[in-house]
Amino acid sequence: MAATPHDPKLSGTAEVLDDPRAHAALFNAFPTLVWFADGDGGCSFVNQAWSDYTGMGLDRAAGAGWLEAVHPDDRGALERQWTQALGLRRNLETEYRLRRAAGDYGWVHHAAEPVTDAVGRLAGYLGTCHDITERREAEITARARAQEIRLLADNVPVLIAHFDHDLRCLFANKAYASTWGWSVDSVIGHTVEEIIGAQGFREIEPHIRRVLRGETVTYERTIKAADGAARVIEVNLLPQLGEDGAALSAFVLITDITRHRLSELAVRESEERLRKFADATHEGIVFHENGVITDCNDAGLRLIGYRYEELVGRPVLDFVAPDARDTVLNNIRMGYERAYEAVILHKDGSRIAVELTGKVMPHKGKHYRMTVLRDIRDRKEAEARIQFLAHHDTLTGLPNRVLLMDRLEFILASARRRNAKVGILFIDLDNFKTVNDSLGHAAGDALLRLTASRIEGTLRSVDVVSRLGGDEFLVVLPDLEDEQSPVAVAEKLLAAVSEPVALEGQGLSVSPSIGIAVFPRDGASADTLIRNADAAMYLAKDRGRSNFQFFSERLSQTAFNTLSLETRLREAIREEAFELHYQPQVRVDTGRLVGIEALIRWPQKEGPTVMPNDFIPIAEQRGLIMPIGSWVLRQACRQNRMWQLSGLPKIPVAVNLSAIQFKQKNLVEEVERVLAETGLDAASLEFELTESMLMEDSPDILRTLDGLRLLGVRLAIDDFGTGHSSLALLKRFPIDKLKIDRTFVRDIASDPDDRAITAAIVDIARAMSITSIAEGVESEAQLDFLLERGCDEMQGYLASPPLAAAEAAAWLAAHRDEPSAPTVTEPRSA
Repeated sequence: MAATPHDPKLSGTAEVLDDPRAHAALFNAFPTLVWFADGDGGCSFVNQAWSDYTGMGLDRAAGAGWLEAVHPDDRGALERQWTQALGLRRNLETEYRLRRAAGDYGWVHHAAEPVTDAVGRLAGYLGTCHDITERREAEITARARAQEIRLLADNVPVLIAHFDHDLRCLFANKAYASTWGWSVDSVIGHTVEEIIGAQGFREIEPHIRRVLRGETVTYERTIKAADGAARVIEVNLLPQLGEDGAALSAFVLITDITRHRLSELAVRESEERLRKFADATHEGIVFHENGVITDCNDAGLRLIGYRYEELVGRPVLDFVAPDARDTVLNNIRMGYERAYEAVILHKDGSRIAVELTGKVMPHKGKHYRMTVLRDIRDRKEAEARIQFLAHHDTLTGLPNRVLLMDRLEFILASARRRNAKVGILFIDLDNFKTVNDSLGHAAGDALLRLTASRIEGTLRSVDVVSRLGGDEFLVVLPDLEDEQSPVAVAEKLLAAVSEPVALEGQGLSVSPSIGIAVFPRDGASADTLIRNADAAMYLAKDRGRSNFQFFSERLSQTAFNTLSLETRLREAIREEAFELHYQPQVRVDTGRLVGIEALIRWPQKEGPTVMPNDFIPIAEQRGLIMPIGSWVLRQACRQNRMWQLSGLPKIPVAVNLSAIQFKQKNLVEEVERVLAETGLDAASLEFELTESMLMEDSPDILRTLDGLRLLGVRLAIDDFGTGHSSLALLKRFPIDKLKIDRTFVRDIASDPDDRAITAAIVDIARAMSITSIAEGVESEAQLDFLLERGCDEMQGYLASPPLAAAEAAAWLAAHRDEPSAPTVTEPRSA
């Protein structure tokens, strides 16, 4: 609303100001917000409209109290204006935001006039306020709309201009103005001839005459742009017609088609090169139109086993395995151009795993789809081998803990839906160490394999058995009839495992100690049930071994300890009582410093430092990992930046991301904010992710990875080979580094399985141009193997243990010239 003048009955009336409350009825009848101030500028009266609008009566508005209703951002300016008006005894007219009774703010126009008494002294001020929120919002909307139009015009890849009938410029976007050497402001008002030059105007004058006659005109021409480069442009002239059909003005839309014209030439020149390439490559190349094969190179014929005349003219889907046809057909229809996996059929009927990459390309005036076929059978076999080794115990062939947890979670989820019971049996062999020490590891391994076989032979097909490590096994019994059902299974296991066995020419027997936990009585989660079954197993050992025990409440001290740890952890988060240690990463072949990993520690006032494995899982379970992760990220970036400013090597610092952190929607924004706050370059930051984080191929995860890649942050897969290893992940995502888990590195000098896994990971990384790094390198024998296999980098006590910040700085300073640290490289793109 606009301001209105004061009521003439009120303006300049000193008597009213002497006691405005005596005229309250009159003022309260006004719909306008009326406000009185005394000679000192303090509020002395507000009418009912003011009170209704602000929710503030005279008791609160009196004196300077009315200013509390003014928006904090406007209050200072208003106070200055009010003070100046008082000092000069002049009118005050201003606009500001005033808090409404509901708590929101509305824009008001405030007009106040000084009132003098009979002798000319200032008696006070009479003011009115009018709500102008709609006008202000309309003005803001109009400005935003104009800015939006300018923003759109300046960011489209088209030159845009608007000329009146006299050919003078009314509007031009940034691209149009800069092409002719003008700015968007300076070009306004100039004629076409002044803008593009006399020679250019003569060339296009016939087209201009046509558009001024009301025709729509399109033409191409070659120009010399302001930067001196020759460009081919397509010009569209669109007349704006009046009611009588006469042209009032003209819009100019210009598209730079230089690239298209050059591309057409390049396509023609490349056709012959393409044919030669197709004949020379070892990968199959097939051309097809509307799903029918039109051409194929020799490599494709060799791969699929058909002759050329048997292939050409037939539908592509004839050679695709039935279970892959929907995928292939959908990708052809959608014009999908990224690599994907499928299965084709050889002439002899065998299945061939391939990676297909399709490209739509023009050829002789038509659009064909070219598909490259890459034989990935060897890669699939390697992936399957890694997958098996990562999810099974190499000694017994039983599922390892990773696979066990997957199956157990599934069983528990099913049991929750059906209100069923599940038994967890934790089995530990008694005196197994004696067998190893007396007969050797070979005999011990044989005994473990035999024990695994006996356990499997005792169970149902629906039961699950896993080797957790060493001489520990875990059995999962789904669909129990009652909580005592595990007793019969435990008794059978005691009898089967305890049977004598001949090893190394000697007869011996080992007995198991078994702990039992039952879902849901003894826990709702897999970790809780396993932990409680483990506690019950130790009770069985305490009670003489070779028996079984159920978990009971008195064994729940572990749960209490967890709660206590959580409480202390929350306090540590509030006080930022953590610290980071840093472990250098070096080249395997030269020992050159290439990076450093930040590792969190939790020092205790009394007792030893708590390591991350002892509190990070609890932090993740209890929803505390986010503040911890944020602190680690900010502290690591700040420390690395301080090192760089002090002249230490510019290397990336690696930070571990939890699954919960990785899934937060604003992760990219948080990383960008931390980098800006600390001043650290994005290339000096590296995130370590686990394989399981990347298995869910969701749009959010892809968006997060693309966002981090655009920032320039490097990405590494931590503990590669221990989770859901997938080579497809390495192709799909912009991974820069694979970290070989320490469990594989620990025994590579003696364990052939570990050597095979490590070598396979190194070979895969090298083939995909990804850096490989081994964790937990502690001996020269391990280093020699890694050097022999061509592993790129290493991290472990052989180079340096994790160091506190001051010690790490000293280490970096001592090693910056032995040899010098490399320049941080750009991260790999997907």
